[in-house]
Amino acid sequence: MTLVAPIRPRASFRDTSEGLEITVPARRNTFLTLFLGLWLCGWVVGEIMVPASFLRGGTHHGPVLVGAVWLVAWTFGGGCALYAFWWSLIGHERILISSLRLSIKRELFGRGRVREYDKAHVRDLRVSPNPYNPFDFRSSLQFWGVGGGILAFDYGAATVRFGAGVDESEAKSIVAQVKARGFHDAA
Repeated sequence: MTLVAPIRPRASFRDTSEGLEITVPARRNTFLTLFLGLWLCGWVVGEIMVPASFLRGGTHHGPVLVGAVWLVAWTFGGGCALYAFWWSLIGHERILISSLRLSIKRELFGRGRVREYDKAHVRDLRVSPNPYNPFDFRSSLQFWGVGGGILAFDYGAATVRFGAGVDESEAKSIVAQVKARGFHDAA
């Protein structure tokens, strides 16, 4: 009889001069990454062929307009797929908890937008699985691995979610470690 080995934590903790930094790598989904990689190969063909047809000289405004609208939508969709592809390969979330703020940065190639929250207004840091809702745009982002998360806190009248790359068990451990290091919710 062979025992199943326990899964190692994905998140890493580091004390910095600014505060506690938690790095959570993006969840790796081999099937999704392979699918997007193959789809992007076809996407490149479309990105090349449609502008090439413009250059060959479509003279009717109708087909050119349809082609232009299609190309804009195709380019946007491809850009989203390209982001999801690279996110699944090398993306990560960087959470920084300092004495005054809680920052969340979704980083890809060292870049990303930082969202900073005044720690005085952060309440109820917790594990909160977000059920899938097919009518919610944020749920579809979670499917592709680029949004949401199982960790949450209340900020004013909103709930902020992060930590999409961890499972529930690890999320509980993260919350416990953060609270053990002196994080206190706002009153």
